[in-house]
Amino acid sequence: MIFGVRPNPIYRGQKPIRDPEYRRFVKKLPCAVCCRTWNVDPCHTGAHGTGQKSCDLTCIPLCRKHHQEYDAAPRSFAEKHGLDVPALIAKLNGFYVAKIAGRAA
Repeated sequence: MIFGVRPNPIYRGQKPIRDPEYRRFVKKLPCAVCCRTWNVDPCHTGAHGTGQKSCDLTCIPLCRKHHQEYDAAPRSFAEKHGLDVPALIAKLNGFYVAKIAGRAA
């Protein structure tokens, strides 16, 4: 115990959600910047630390060229290419949920 503070759940980090099916879904989409349909990878956009990726549900489709550019400077990348990353993530999540719901029906 440090300074009389006990570790509570609020201080523990949560494990990011891993969803391989969502990553496959994103990989089939065209690049969000250039619309290239080959060599597209799911790019993790959420906050992440050294050696840890963010939640899979924050992935956007980017070709390898743009994925490298995003990883180098995420904020300037979004401004340069006019991307609203949070809105894109919300849209992709909505499509994914609809796809799953359609399969279940």
